[in-house]
Amino acid sequence: MRILYRYLTGQMMAATAGAVAVLSLIIVLGNAFKQIFELLVNDELPISLIFKMVGLLIPQALTFTMPWGILVAALIVFGRMSQDLELQAIRAAGIGLVPLVAPVILFGLFLSAVCFYNNAVIVPLTLRKFKSVLLDIGRDNPAFLIRAGEAMDRFPGYRIYIGKKNGTDLTDINIWELDPNGVPRRNIRAEKGSLSADLDDLSLTITLQKARQEERGENAEDLNGIRAGLSADQLPLKISLRSFLNPDDMKDIRVAGLGDLTNRILSPVEGYVDPKQIYPMLTEMQKRISFALAPFTLLLVGIPLGIRVQRKETSVGVVISFFLVMAYYALILLAEGLKNRGGAYPELIVWLPNLVLQAYGFFLLWRANFQQS
Repeated sequence: MRILYRYLTGQMMAATAGAVAVLSLIIVLGNAFKQIFELLVNDELPISLIFKMVGLLIPQALTFTMPWGILVAALIVFGRMSQDLELQAIRAAGIGLVPLVAPVILFGLFLSAVCFYNNAVIVPLTLRKFKSVLLDIGRDNPAFLIRAGEAMDRFPGYRIYIGKKNGTDLTDINIWELDPNGVPRRNIRAEKGSLSADLDDLSLTITLQKARQEERGENAEDLNGIRAGLSADQLPLKISLRSFLNPDDMKDIRVAGLGDLTNRILSPVEGYVDPKQIYPMLTEMQKRISFALAPFTLLLVGIPLGIRVQRKETSVGVVISFFLVMAYYALILLAEGLKNRGGAYPELIVWLPNLVLQAYGFFLLWRANFQQS
């Protein structure tokens, strides 16, 4: 039995590690592109800093890929053993299905413990560091938000074109102020300018030299109504950076550790915690604990399904795992959508995926054991 347990556990660990590595690579690259691409707009940031920022996103990806990875591993390993008649040989030796999978279940519980520590401690810590890196970049290099050679719409209320940029010095500047519908109301032009940032005020100031302005009439879309506006030897234009670099994000419940969340819920400090945030914080705390059980839950479902699939092809396991994971996280997203509505009990809804799938998994295991008896 010891040799069999060592063989089965080794197969599961190797398959899980491979699946988690591949899935994490896909998710991290996608998440990094989404969160970093719009910020890393020039070559002034060192490659080491880019890798650091990508690395800080890995623990967040592991929240999803560790449960998914062990599910894929169970489908592949037990599917292969069933296809190669290894399970039948083991059963013929008088070993039942439940004793056979006992070490795999223990491995799932161990991975759940790792997930709990990752969700409770590592993910909030790395998210805080990620946001801190963004603030430091803005403080040390305000020009990283400005891209030369193309029109930029990332700043609310403005469309900006910079011909060339050398550090904080700008040339060939065109700035359009937009109305709420995105229609230009005023155009400001300047041959030269400079950049500066105020992180306390969360603003970026473009100081234009010898600026010329053009105003539009009541009908902004009527180009015949354009008229010359004021000119200035020096014109500072302040642009808000709150949509990019907000220190208040450091108080976001997503970057709070589990201990901090517990303290905020049990002993809220007036002025620091909005009473309306109690339900979202409670939901966030329960979600992290519930997520920690995801490897164990999905493993319970994956073992009997892998036995029934009876195929070695990796694609089959991946497709089945995809739909199972989507079903699992659909209920989590439902709780997320209701987190501001205490009467809907979102902190309890986050436990539904585990309760439903664990019951289903135990039923499938019982049926598989009964059918092979």
